[in-house]
Amino acid sequence: MKPYHILPCSNLKKIQDEVIKWIEKRNPLMFTSNSLWNKVDTTNLIKSSPSLQNYFQTLNLKIRECALTVITEYKDTELHIDELPVTAKINIPILNTKHSVNRWYEIPNWLLSSNSPIPNKFGKKYYQFANIDYKKLNLLGEIELLEPIVFNSQLAHNIVLSKQSIFPRIVLATTFFKEPINYLKE
Repeated sequence: MKPYHILPCSNLKKIQDEVIKWIEKRNPLMFTSNSLWNKVDTTNLIKSSPSLQNYFQTLNLKIRECALTVITEYKDTELHIDELPVTAKINIPILNTKHSVNRWYEIPNWLLSSNSPIPNKFGKKYYQFANIDYKKLNLLGEIELLEPIVFNSQLAHNIVLSKQSIFPRIVLATTFFKEPINYLKE
């Protein structure tokens, strides 16, 4: 499976505006948060963003859960593989994603077998490859997230920032009752 698939989105600006307005109203501290993964009140967010609802309806997708990834400092994220069972998420750029790159890497079997999954802050197990020189790994794909993508979360990935990055960098990550896995097939 490929690392990502770009999705067209004619109402991206409207989605971004509605999500930013929702953050300002519901959790303005998120703009300065230093927490990468932030689960949110999905039902409330969906009700506050009719453009988001409409967009996913055009793709025949029913939202299961939304989260916001927030980066507020010049530090690349650790290389990791997300918790199961989800593989195909849709990530939508919300704010300041220019000058940062999502990258996916091939993890050699010896590295995967020498690492055990660890619990995240929600008690779910995932792989984290801390202090790995990811520049020595085989790069499978990279993208500056400027439009929605189907995101393969079961390939090792990270976010690399540049000195031109502006903060906070906010991305809406969405999972579905029926994963859009078909977009990741080669």
